[in-house]
Amino acid sequence: MDELPALNLNLPNLILPKPPVLPPRMTLLAPDAAVPSYRPLVMPSAAQMRQMAAEEEERQKEATKKREEEKPQSKSPPPTTELSTQINEITTVTLPGTDIEIAVPRAEIVSTAVVTAGASSVAAVAGTLAAGQVLQHLQRFLKPVMKTALKRLAKLRGKRPAESDARQKWRQRGRKVHRGQSRV
Repeated sequence: MDELPALNLNLPNLILPKPPVLPPRMTLLAPDAAVPSYRPLVMPSAAQMRQMAAEEEERQKEATKKREEEKPQSKSPPPTTELSTQINEITTVTLPGTDIEIAVPRAEIVSTAVVTAGASSVAAVAGTLAAGQVLQHLQRFLKPVMKTALKRLAKLRGKRPAESDARQKWRQRGRKVHRGQSRV
């Protein structure tokens, strides 16, 4: 019982390719890479920001005082140019912790743009909704009129009126009689 019966199997004969010849000794070098580094960004605290803002205000006050003292007293208003009005319309904001200045338009300009964009989008949506309702009502009225006109035209030409897609599909499927009901 311990012996297994000999099985007479027809196994396929496999021919395996020879392994590639490798050099006798290979040296693999350890990979090396440049380690990334960065300069940390230190953000000022709220107290430092207040102090910087106060110093900036003092500098501006001193600059305006110097300009007023240096300015000769004249009754004629200074000439305005387009460039000066454009400069007055743009405010620059310095990002904290960096020296990057970003130009930001005045609040009046931004609010005007937002109101204009909102009004135009409301008008576009309202116009679309109204036009959709008008077209639905026109379709309800014009569809029967067009069907009768096309039927009369086909009758005058001596041809059968065109069938709807649903009627054509119904004719293609054929007429099957169901128990107790017909498909006519």
